[in-house]
Amino acid sequence: MSRAQATFAVALAVVALGVMVVAGFVLSWPRRRAQTTYKGAPGQWAFLAHRVTGFLVFAFLLLHIVDVSLVRWPSLYDDVHRLYSNVVLRLFEVGLLFALLFHALNGLRIIAVDFFPGAIARERHLLTAAVVLTVAAGVPGAVVIMWPFVEGRF
Repeated sequence: MSRAQATFAVALAVVALGVMVVAGFVLSWPRRRAQTTYKGAPGQWAFLAHRVTGFLVFAFLLLHIVDVSLVRWPSLYDDVHRLYSNVVLRLFEVGLLFALLFHALNGLRIIAVDFFPGAIARERHLLTAAVVLTVAAGVPGAVVIMWPFVEGRF
């Protein structure tokens, strides 16, 4: 394993550790749910999904900074980018795409609820629209990202 691949593997391990910490928090949520005022309403799950997707996007940003910082060493940069052709990292990118889309669309839903008081009555519909638009925009993007594996070019 080259130095670039080792650096990238360490950065990926840090991101994976962060994801596991967030997942642990999410999995322990039902035990604490009885203490909340929301009691599992759609707004509560939208709040939780917005925080998780925001964390994932932030984690990718940190990984991207490590990736871009390697541009000073072209061979290291090329080694790291060869890792992106791996199917596991392609699936990671698909998950990132869906997280980014949901985070952006849910952010627009939150803005609508904040600025238009009547929108709170349609919160469930707005959340459904955010999820449907996430899937509608994410599936074509996922196909494009995974297309090399469909054609057998990897």
